[in-house]
Amino acid sequence: MKKVKKVLALVLALAMSFSLVVSANDGGSEKASKAESGDPKSMLYYSAYIGDFGLGDMGWRASQAAAEKYGYDLTLVEYGQDSSQAVNSLVDALDTKHYDYVLAMGWYISDIIVEKSKSGEWSDITFILFDTAPSLDLSGTDNIYGVSFGQHEGSFLVAVYSALMSKTGKIGAVINMDSPITNDFGTGWLCGYKYAVKELGLDIDMMYTYMGELTVQGDYESVNVVMDNGCDYVYNVGGSVALGAMQAAEEKGGTKEGRFIIGTDYDQYTYFANAGDTPGYETMITSMLKNIEPCVAMIFENINGEATGIEPGNKVYGVAEGGTGLCDNENYQKYTPKEVQDQMKEISDKIASGEIDVVSYFDFPEYDDFANYRDNPEAEFTVEK
Repeated sequence: MKKVKKVLALVLALAMSFSLVVSANDGGSEKASKAESGDPKSMLYYSAYIGDFGLGDMGWRASQAAAEKYGYDLTLVEYGQDSSQAVNSLVDALDTKHYDYVLAMGWYISDIIVEKSKSGEWSDITFILFDTAPSLDLSGTDNIYGVSFGQHEGSFLVAVYSALMSKTGKIGAVINMDSPITNDFGTGWLCGYKYAVKELGLDIDMMYTYMGELTVQGDYESVNVVMDNGCDYVYNVGGSVALGAMQAAEEKGGTKEGRFIIGTDYDQYTYFANAGDTPGYETMITSMLKNIEPCVAMIFENINGEATGIEPGNKVYGVAEGGTGLCDNENYQKYTPKEVQDQMKEISDKIASGEIDVVSYFDFPEYDDFANYRDNPEAEFTVEK
């Protein structure tokens, strides 16, 4: 792989002000010169920071894989914890006209990317934005690939799995914040819970809550409350703060007492098992996956002419597309009876075929409609005509 350059956003901005800033015309000449000389194309991975145990790290691995495969000159920019820096440092980087490809999480920056792509300023840069909202409108652009994940479908599977596995008769969900994307996790989980009760006939109760704060301590406290209320399987939509959830489950007796966490985004059990010295990692029985790396790989295969079928625009990658599902790792195999595994495979296939239509947060016309679905266990999804 070409040498990877890792720089902080402010350092990059300062360096660019001295050595990389060129006019739009000069940038076009630079790209033409690169093409003529056979120089490698340049790729920017733009993230808050690496080491988040979550989406940031997954996107970085996807970037490295693409750079390795296609020989791109890869640069990492971390804009830090201050989201107000996200747009400014991205503009500083891209106004140099140095990059051919940009891979980034869509949060905070999608509006400026769409605006400048429509105006023509950034129309010659190919963007792959992952974890976008399904509602993101990319019409009027032909250089942006949006990767939205069917987290509602994966979360449906989590709820059904929890209901089938529960020994206490009560399952829980701890959602990190009350926002559209995270509420899409919650909507799918609620849909799965209602399916388990009404379609599978399971006698199951549930508890649904938001974290007090998005920290390891906040997650720890929230999971403690849910488990104290009788939930033995807890869906933890917390990503990088899952350390708190696992510790809480361990202190409640862990696997010996049948207390389990279901994680999000990636195979959290395997990650923390390999990291070592992680209290309660065995309680992470499975995770609801967001398969960033294979989805990004498919897009680059299309861009490089190795495959066809994925056009620019915002696309949802759900169960059918391999974008989400339950992680089938050694811990899942260890604790999940064969009959439950078979039943989960059958339900997953029904989602993929469309036989089961999972409700999404983005299906609700208003927030209040979602809130009623969330707060009333008997509520069904309806849209008034």
